[in-house]
Amino acid sequence: MKPSGDPDDHPRVQALIELFQRIDAGMRDLPIYNDKIVIEATGFLPFSDGELLGVVLTPWFMNMITLPIEPVPMNMAEIGRTVSIELPAGKRAFVVGGDGTIGLYKAHSLHSPVLNFTLPGQAQAEARRMLGLLMTLPEVTSETAAKNRSDAASSLDRRALLFGNRNA
Repeated sequence: MKPSGDPDDHPRVQALIELFQRIDAGMRDLPIYNDKIVIEATGFLPFSDGELLGVVLTPWFMNMITLPIEPVPMNMAEIGRTVSIELPAGKRAFVVGGDGTIGLYKAHSLHSPVLNFTLPGQAQAEARRMLGLLMTLPEVTSETAAKNRSDAASSLDRRALLFGNRNA
């Protein structure tokens, strides 16, 4: 059981899950459908101004999704547009999707299709793992830090050193 106030239980996240549950009936006969996976939300949390971010798992995909807390009206001109979103692990490409009921959202594909997930809990564990990776700052190793210092030092030219303009 999830704690009360869990963002996965947010009415907007539940509306998103209901959208994919409605789509599910039309997907069942496709070869990309994995009947071992149920439609669910994982790890939704507040993100940026007025959005929730988490992973939606369906029998045909696993996507990281940003969902506005206040519905953004459906706009067909936006559907399919790619936008870059800065995550702690770096920029990722998200595709704008939407529905007349829930409005616009953005999705970043993590796995599609999801046919390789055959064991109970395997897809959910991968969803949590991917969310953790993308929402964690990359480790800076001493080797990376030394290379960055070396690159910065080599970018200084003689004129900048002589005249004190280190931003040249």
